[in-house]
Amino acid sequence: MDPLLQPFVKRGRCHALKAYLTWVSVRPNTKGCLPIQLVRGMAPACVLGAMFLLLSPHGVAAQQGGPGKVTTTATLSILAGEVTYVPAEETQTKVARDGMDLSEGVRILTGPKATALVTFLDGSTLTIQPDSDVMIAQADIGRTSSRVRISINFGTVWARVVRLLDPGSGMSLESNTATATVHDGLIGAQQKPGAKFVCWTLAGELVVKDTEGRTLTVLNPGEKTTVKGGKATDAEPFAYNQSTLKITTPSKVFPLVLMTDKARVAGFITPGVEVNQVFGSFTGVSPQGSYTVEVPAGKPGPFTLVLEGLEEVSFSVTLTGLFQGAQVYQQQLSGSIKQGQRLVTHITHQLESGTADNPKTAIIQSGDATPLEPLKGPLPGRILLSEQEVQEAGKM
Repeated sequence: MDPLLQPFVKRGRCHALKAYLTWVSVRPNTKGCLPIQLVRGMAPACVLGAMFLLLSPHGVAAQQGGPGKVTTTATLSILAGEVTYVPAEETQTKVARDGMDLSEGVRILTGPKATALVTFLDGSTLTIQPDSDVMIAQADIGRTSSRVRISINFGTVWARVVRLLDPGSGMSLESNTATATVHDGLIGAQQKPGAKFVCWTLAGELVVKDTEGRTLTVLNPGEKTTVKGGKATDAEPFAYNQSTLKITTPSKVFPLVLMTDKARVAGFITPGVEVNQVFGSFTGVSPQGSYTVEVPAGKPGPFTLVLEGLEEVSFSVTLTGLFQGAQVYQQQLSGSIKQGQRLVTHITHQLESGTADNPKTAIIQSGDATPLEPLKGPLPGRILLSEQEVQEAGKM
């Protein structure tokens, strides 16, 4: 038996086996097998549970301890499907591993039903949509400055860019025809067939330039443009889904939404720590300190909403279903919450018959949320925080 496991065995074989599985999960070259010294004489339920963990697509990848910490230039999280990568200066694709480190020059490729998340050392994130091929062209990241460039060969990406002190910091989404750059905010881009490059912003001013560095247009939040033949179209409204779900909470209650795929999340987990992995979603804080999360909602659900209390307080949360920006329904959830306590509700939608097959154009008719109850277990989703975000969370 591995000497590292002996202290755990004294606390019981199930405890030791859990430790072993955690040990395996952070060593990608370790074979997925059960140590016979631990299994012999163990209760069948414990063995079956261990086998389930080993056979899971991403091993022990449920973040049982809550949000983790990003410690390298960039870390890959596989949210769904099969993801491959091509190392820098190589040409052969390899199967990507959940939690693997990424460096400049690496290409990430997602399959038809795959979604990948890249978390950078500054806390910025890049969600790579299905059927995409992107490269980390630059990742020069420090404590006060960060310059990240993402080259999109084809496909679609969505990014949350963290604000740093250096005014020159930011992220650029690039194609072979244009570059879209933001200092901080929520942006996205898509490289389409026929050399069409589409980019948009929901938060932050997005500067779009051609390959010679000439400014083609500057987009304000809520706008998009298409670049082709060295020219950009006039700015037009950006909306990913016709139906959306909007959650508004007071300043002492932080909302986090888990989407229907049980993988992507958007919202807030501590003051100032924003999470946005959901394409086309908005996360923001009002001047009065209230929190808003608005996510695409053209599916029946359930959408899982987790509320976390900054301090003991009575509160009221507003849930609003929207179609093309107009209110369809509204529901209030009220109660009290303690400091550090997490409550959960599940939200479902009734969609208009004949529209439910296409989430982008589905029409919400009504919605309903279950009563709030204590959350059992850790926060949902795959969340990694930067060192600065971890320090801020530690001050809570």
